[in-house]
Amino acid sequence: MDVLRDFARTQTEVTSIRRVADDVGVGRSTLHKFILGRTVPQPRIRRLLGLWYLDRVDAALDMDVARPYAGALDTLLAGLPEAQRIGTAGKLLADLEVGWEEAGVPRPRWLELLREDDAGAVRL
Repeated sequence: MDVLRDFARTQTEVTSIRRVADDVGVGRSTLHKFILGRTVPQPRIRRLLGLWYLDRVDAALDMDVARPYAGALDTLLAGLPEAQRIGTAGKLLADLEVGWEEAGVPRPRWLELLREDDAGAVRL
């Protein structure tokens, strides 16, 4: 359970608790209580968390690469309402991508990961 809890916490730091809850197939408050260690999930929820973990564990290394940059982007956008944060994050990432292309150097892995996430709508 501790591995699942830590993994879920890490995922929410990169995206959002709402997005991870949707990914897992549980409610936001259920996931939040689980992450905080306030509850031991019922068997159905444990199964959903376990299956989700198995599907996402390979992406964990990528997540560690992108986490500091996702956090920086989150900090930059913190004062905006959620609706504007999503669009603005996408624009910032697109501009960063253009900057790397204009420099004639390969894009860093973290930018690729955040742009891939942007395809599903960045939620930081």
